[in-house]
Amino acid sequence: MGFLKHRFTIASSLIVLFFVVFSGRLFYLQIYKGEEYRNFSERNILRALELPAPRGRIFDRNGEKILYNKPSFNIRVFPREITDVEELAEKLAEIINVPEKKLLEKLRKIETLQSFYPVTIAKDISREELLLVEKNKETLEGIFLEVGHKRFYPHGEAAAVLLGYTGIADAKEVRTYGRIKAGNELGKMGVEKVFDSELRGTNGLEYVMVNAHGKVISDSVATLLPARKNREMVQGKDIHLTIDAQLQQFAYDALGKEKGAIVAMDVKSGEILAMVSRPSYRPEHISKELSPEERRKTKKKKSFSLLNRSTQGTYPPGSVLKIITAFALLEEKTADPKSSVHCPGHYFINKKRFNCWREEGHGDMNLYKAIVESCDVYFYKLSQKLGVDGLYPYMKKFGLGERTGIALPEKRGVNPSKAWKRKHLKEPWYPGETAILAIGQGYVTATPLQISVMTSAIANGGIVVKPKIRKTDEKKPLRITGGGQRLDAKSVSFLKKALYGAVNEHRGTGIYARSKITSVSGKTGTAQVVSAKFESTEKRFQDHAWFTSYAPSDSAEISVTVLVENGGSGSVAAAPIAKKIIETYFKLKKERDEVRIAISE
Repeated sequence: MGFLKHRFTIASSLIVLFFVVFSGRLFYLQIYKGEEYRNFSERNILRALELPAPRGRIFDRNGEKILYNKPSFNIRVFPREITDVEELAEKLAEIINVPEKKLLEKLRKIETLQSFYPVTIAKDISREELLLVEKNKETLEGIFLEVGHKRFYPHGEAAAVLLGYTGIADAKEVRTYGRIKAGNELGKMGVEKVFDSELRGTNGLEYVMVNAHGKVISDSVATLLPARKNREMVQGKDIHLTIDAQLQQFAYDALGKEKGAIVAMDVKSGEILAMVSRPSYRPEHISKELSPEERRKTKKKKSFSLLNRSTQGTYPPGSVLKIITAFALLEEKTADPKSSVHCPGHYFINKKRFNCWREEGHGDMNLYKAIVESCDVYFYKLSQKLGVDGLYPYMKKFGLGERTGIALPEKRGVNPSKAWKRKHLKEPWYPGETAILAIGQGYVTATPLQISVMTSAIANGGIVVKPKIRKTDEKKPLRITGGGQRLDAKSVSFLKKALYGAVNEHRGTGIYARSKITSVSGKTGTAQVVSAKFESTEKRFQDHAWFTSYAPSDSAEISVTVLVENGGSGSVAAAPIAKKIIETYFKLKKERDEVRIAISE
């Protein structure tokens, strides 16, 4: 009996001990470790899907959409759900138009992330590919379809360089921008990059349930797990530009197959009406995901360029710089407008011969005629009295060697001086260098936008305006030089008469810009690319052709600057293009005014 009682006591103790241990373990798992295991469990059934916010639209000055979104379908994959990358790559390659090798490479990179967040594996798939993915989704582990947003450019190449493009954020961009994650899309160039923080919007977040194979089985998790809250997406902000889409398209077409740039600007407000750079690129091509090799091949094509030549291309300005040289001569009283200089076709400085573009010479030239006929000898001679340091401050006053302040990437160009040469070349300045500087050759370089700003300052009566690409309600011009003061009215008035003569007088170099629709004023320029001694018929060695202009001559509204790379004569290659753009501007204006009047009646 005592033996049985002893065994019963031992058994009872073991049972009690079992329940104590079990209860303790239960407490440990459910209470002490409860939150940890609950999160672990949720991670195995929940997936956080980022819902890409549609980027903001971009409009022109008249409300026309020049960049907006179209729906597209993307394939995304959960890195943690991949168990066999080779098999997944093989199956996907049979469905979508992407080589198996390329898919395998991408999947291997994605697999290393070991992330619960999905990553895009293929963008903008076709409707046929979409149906095949849906049909085979049970065999494609970790794969799901996402409705995305594809950027659409109605004007294609005409505005592509200006507008820029978007792409997937790289590692550096993820580190730089706080709100950007790997796989997010952001602006890479142009307007898309400059205004990216506004255009991008805020991505949404949605929690969904998945099964053991990573397939979505429910998107209604809010009631089951209220702690996991979805986040509403917020569409990006719309942007309105100063560009006239129709004028932009016309200007791009007017440049034809030539390389170069065109800037059309409101001379009073500084608003950019058209900004063309050619060659350009096809936006639908650059937005595709290309391999490094494919990207290298694309960039080598002559018809492809990401460079905005209007703001980032720097060129010797040639004779269009004579506008500033003439202004400096007047301001420093180095030139008497009534006195003459004889041009026999050449000029000697320290026994070195400097030729005029007209071999037989221009004869007797005063300042007015020297601008109209673009006589080099006149400026060679008078520049020696002015000196490089006498010219430098006026070039700076017009904005050369400085960024204009436009909200786009731009280069400064070079406004040379004695100090500049000593610093960069460790050499003294020579008198002959002042002579060629005075006609826009030598060390001086400028962007087409800078030349357009210079021309607009003459056209509007003497205010150097800050160019703008974004449309605002602000009407007052933004002044960027001379402490906000006007350029000397008398000198500006003289130059306005001379620039009118350059287009409208018989011997003017800009006669091919003469119009029957409006009065045009302007200045031609032909900038040497190589030494005159080097003779070649190859296109790449030909002179750059410039023409900068404004209209109407007596009450200017628009300035147009045209640069044709290796185009030869500014008079023949660039002036006719500017004429067409100016005439189109006034035709469009008339048509729109007639429509507004008809609507108001």
